[in-house]
Amino acid sequence: MDPVRAIARPLLASVFVVDGIDAIKNADEHAALLEPWEPLLAKVSEKVPGIPKKRTTMVRVMGGTSVAAGALLASGKAPRLAAGVLAVVALKQTVVRYPFWSAKGAERREKLNGFMRNGALVAGLIFAAQDRRGKPSLAWQVENWREHRTDLSDVKSDLEDQLRIAKAEIKAGKAELKSGLRTAQATLS
Repeated sequence: MDPVRAIARPLLASVFVVDGIDAIKNADEHAALLEPWEPLLAKVSEKVPGIPKKRTTMVRVMGGTSVAAGALLASGKAPRLAAGVLAVVALKQTVVRYPFWSAKGAERREKLNGFMRNGALVAGLIFAAQDRRGKPSLAWQVENWREHRTDLSDVKSDLEDQLRIAKAEIKAGKAELKSGLRTAQATLS
């Protein structure tokens, strides 16, 4: 891993690991932030199976997700997947924690600053999720293969022909060698 990634990934992940641990420890405080969203969350909980109805449980699950994805990103294990998961989690947290549109005055500026700061973190996570370390995407590889498959097929058949000729030459050489050995044995006897 290059030095930039070795430093940047753990630094970016640390925010989410610390926040996730705090959410697990202080779930009630974090759940209180969900109060304005209660009607929407109730509808979603009814329609989507597996979403906890209890807000503290939801907060702890999201905190655990942040810790796990942050640890994966920091360690470089499945970093693209981890960054994608953290981007989704951070986007949700940004909207819930910093609703600047409903605030006035100094509180609005404070919430807008937090919203923008978290927005920058989401942007960094999106960049990390797109980081292929210089390798082309799978879509590009498939398209490249489609464009060049006839060329590849021609090369393959040429190599198969050369292999067939080489095998035939080896077989002929073996037969000639055996014939020569028989002649030598007959001469010696």
